[in-house]
Amino acid sequence: MNLFLHGTPGPERRLPLVVGAILLGRLCRRLGIALTRIGGRNFLGMALVSVGLDFAAFDSFTVPTEDEVHQVSAAVVFTGAFERVDAGLQLMAAGAVPRLYVSGVNAGAGILPAHFVGQFSARNQNIADLRRLVECCVEWGERADNTFQNAWDTKCWVDRRGLTGALLLITSQRHMARALAALSGALPHLKLIPYPVDEASSPTDSLRQRALEYVKFLGTIVAVRLRWVDYANRLDGPFAKTCPGTL
Repeated sequence: MNLFLHGTPGPERRLPLVVGAILLGRLCRRLGIALTRIGGRNFLGMALVSVGLDFAAFDSFTVPTEDEVHQVSAAVVFTGAFERVDAGLQLMAAGAVPRLYVSGVNAGAGILPAHFVGQFSARNQNIADLRRLVECCVEWGERADNTFQNAWDTKCWVDRRGLTGALLLITSQRHMARALAALSGALPHLKLIPYPVDEASSPTDSLRQRALEYVKFLGTIVAVRLRWVDYANRLDGPFAKTCPGTL
């Protein structure tokens, strides 16, 4: 198995999309008026071209090299597709990363904690003793229900374990930009290395899916920058004020 490829999207929460759509709409209207006043319609056109180029490249991530992976202190999976967890377990089994944290192990992600080993043993039959691997070096959190909560859940785990080295972030190719934005907001002092997992999508809905994810990405950036806004804080759920008790 090639560890340095993967994906399939899982169910996404709607709140980041709503936040992104509302804020992006208001921002675009105000920005358009301001840019037109400052530099005329040509300047506005150049700005829109810049946004278009950003959209074209926002989810362009490549799998890191083996040397880069071996430098991390841990790998973190944001759930949403089983393939993301598969990728983390395969890296662990190969000795590429020293420990693994899976954020969002719950029914919403289709993963039952009590059946984690059985569920992923069936999917990763090349791993001889997954139970032993999990008992040794895999931990998870059950409370995170969206990307913001994944990020704060990961921070809580990093702080508990006293980790100071780089983290390998494992999620889908399309979700990566949003996940990086949220996690860098929670852990601004740590180096984050993206490990994108390929996702299956049909050509007919690919553009629509990317556009929706781009809006979510922009909404995440705004929410991360505006932590004082109550609406943004509500996205953090049980992590809004402090780290909840471990599960």
